[in-house]
Amino acid sequence: MKNKWPGLFLLLLLQYLGIWCSRAQGPQAPREAQLQVTPAITRLVIDSLAQVLKLHYVFPDTAAKMAAWLDREYKKGAYAAIRDPRELADRLQRDLQKAHRDGHFHLNYAPGLAKDLADTTGAAERHRIGDSLGLAFARQRNFAFSKAEILPGNIGYVKFNGFVGFVKEALPTFAGAFRFVANTDALIIDMRDNGGGSPTMVCTVAGYFFPERHHWNDIISPGGKQVFYVDPADVDSLTLKMPVYILTSRHTFSGGEDFCYGMKALHRAVIIGDTTGGGAHPAGPVPVAMGFVADIPFARSLNPYTNTDWEGTGVYPDIPVSSTLALDRAKQAIFADWVQHATTGEEKMKGQWLLDDLTARKSQQTPAASSLATYCGTYEGGLVFYVDHGELYCKNAERGGDVFKLLPVSGDKFVLDENVHVVFEKDDKGAFQEIAMLWSDGRVSKKRRVR
Repeated sequence: MKNKWPGLFLLLLLQYLGIWCSRAQGPQAPREAQLQVTPAITRLVIDSLAQVLKLHYVFPDTAAKMAAWLDREYKKGAYAAIRDPRELADRLQRDLQKAHRDGHFHLNYAPGLAKDLADTTGAAERHRIGDSLGLAFARQRNFAFSKAEILPGNIGYVKFNGFVGFVKEALPTFAGAFRFVANTDALIIDMRDNGGGSPTMVCTVAGYFFPERHHWNDIISPGGKQVFYVDPADVDSLTLKMPVYILTSRHTFSGGEDFCYGMKALHRAVIIGDTTGGGAHPAGPVPVAMGFVADIPFARSLNPYTNTDWEGTGVYPDIPVSSTLALDRAKQAIFADWVQHATTGEEKMKGQWLLDDLTARKSQQTPAASSLATYCGTYEGGLVFYVDHGELYCKNAERGGDVFKLLPVSGDKFVLDENVHVVFEKDDKGAFQEIAMLWSDGRVSKKRRVR
């Protein structure tokens, strides 16, 4: 969760980057002279920042602590040699994070942005332009939605990297993606690169996963409390009932955490990956003296079920694992759950097949060549098993003579190809004379050794 007006925020960002300038009179508009910082200017900026924090920061006591920290550093001469305003902004930002870590607080030197924030003349027109630019920007990036696909085992996978503020315009993209995975048996939502966005969009997306309206979250500020609900009616009553697994990283932040936290609190998803970044306070830009701008958290979140939020702590995963391994760990959890809760032997075998396949393809084990030699021979249908350079291979006449390298699963079980696993079985004398072929659809067939 970030700003009240997504388009305005984009406009302000573009102004800061120098891409857009509402005050420019053409390509030859003069640039403002670079501010030369002096100790007196630094003192003025610190005093102004202290006042801004006092007026706007979500926790007044913390604001006073942050201001006092900067004051002590100034008196120690920590900023005396700084002359570049951007260097000053960076240093003050780092020191404020030492005083109190808040991932939503940022300080920048942005004189053009500071002027527009302070000047309400033409604000409505700037908002309109900002909304137009923001929508175009969001469309170019597919409203932060990057992938929807079906993984082996009929697992849905969707990835989106933000919650844009243009809910009406973005909804067809999200609806199309979620309808695409609506018939899967489990759904993985990849939030590892989701940095947040609109709390309204968070609730809208969450509406796909609940058959009834639910209280989701509150945002509390000095001006009052804003209550958020998830409602399936907001998404044309498309309800996804399959188990949900959400992937997280330390880069999952703000609105991304809002989604994870709410889904976890309502027991609707299993969170897998790293603990998230820990930013629960909505923020907005406020001008500071001498062209500096502070992005200040002005409110706090409050979950109605836990009576707290994820500020500073992040969302703890149900299954902690490095974010780089989270996708495979989610698949493993899904397959293991299918095995555990299978109601038929065929369902259990299908789940075990998928679990074994994943394990084998990620395993680094290499059986000794001497043990592999005991599997060598020709089996019915023209399956020829042999060892080459310490690896077990199969030449399959039934597939036109294609050669496959077998991957060990456990014991005498191996992955043969994309459809079949094989288990080498011994006779009464301890010799391998038969193979059981385990098919991905749960079937089992046998082939005898012919030589």
